[in-house]
Amino acid sequence: MRVVITVVSFVVFLLIVWWAYSGRQKQRFDEAANLPFADDDMQERTVEEQLAENRRNSSSIKSADQSAARATAEQEVRHV
Repeated sequence: MRVVITVVSFVVFLLIVWWAYSGRQKQRFDEAANLPFADDDMQERTVEEQLAENRRNSSSIKSADQSAARATAEQEVRHV
């Protein structure tokens, strides 16, 4: 029984090696090999987008604060 399990395991191992090194899998594995580098690019873009969004939000908050200050000043002028 041990011999049969050993032979079957060896054949399965050879089939996996043959599948992994076949030419049809090369493009897929090359893309997978480059994924860590693509993740760095994605991280940089995400950080840049977040910074840009923070800048937009802070400028819109400033303009909203300025509008509120103007409205308050106008109301004070009307009451005086």
